[in-house]
Amino acid sequence: MKKIGITGTIGSGKSTFAYLIREAGWPVFDADASSRAFLQKGTGSYDEIVAWFGPEVVDEQGNLINAAISRRVFGNEENRLMLNQIIHPRVKADLLAFMAAHRQEKLVFAEVPLLYEAGWEDLFDQVVVLTCTEENAVARLVRDRGYTREQAEGRLRSQLSREIQIAKADKVIHNDGTAEMLAAETARWLKELEEGEENGTEDR
Repeated sequence: MKKIGITGTIGSGKSTFAYLIREAGWPVFDADASSRAFLQKGTGSYDEIVAWFGPEVVDEQGNLINAAISRRVFGNEENRLMLNQIIHPRVKADLLAFMAAHRQEKLVFAEVPLLYEAGWEDLFDQVVVLTCTEENAVARLVRDRGYTREQAEGRLRSQLSREIQIAKADKVIHNDGTAEMLAAETARWLKELEEGEENGTEDR
């Protein structure tokens, strides 16, 4: 089994890339979905988050208010580190369980937006970075997520830079073209991986 991590800055197209891989029939772990699961009532992480951030991050039904948490984390290093300390170990355990459940597969993927920030490179045999120009990333965030330009630029500045991610990557996919272009490049890359596995390429 070859384990491949997918990462990149916000707005780079990671989720679209992961969707294309799923459509090709390969298992893909979603770290964001795993994180959201640990924000639900009844989890130990929920209790820890409320204890740290206070009742202001909980709505009348007792659900965590993601926007309220984001406001407290954005630009506050202590809060950011605490949230990561609560969530990351649980997501990592979830990821390892996912890999174990798919150990018979030749290729297993994981979309992990904060892969480098979490220091999870060694969990994978290869890391692919999706990247695009800052202007394209900002435009996508404004169009698809309703951010203002200032919010989009702030989110990009808060993350590990695209230059550092590219330097660390085993594979870089530039996503500045059309959706069709990304689909074609993804198909070519998957074919290379599949052929490599068929020819007996071993993981670490």
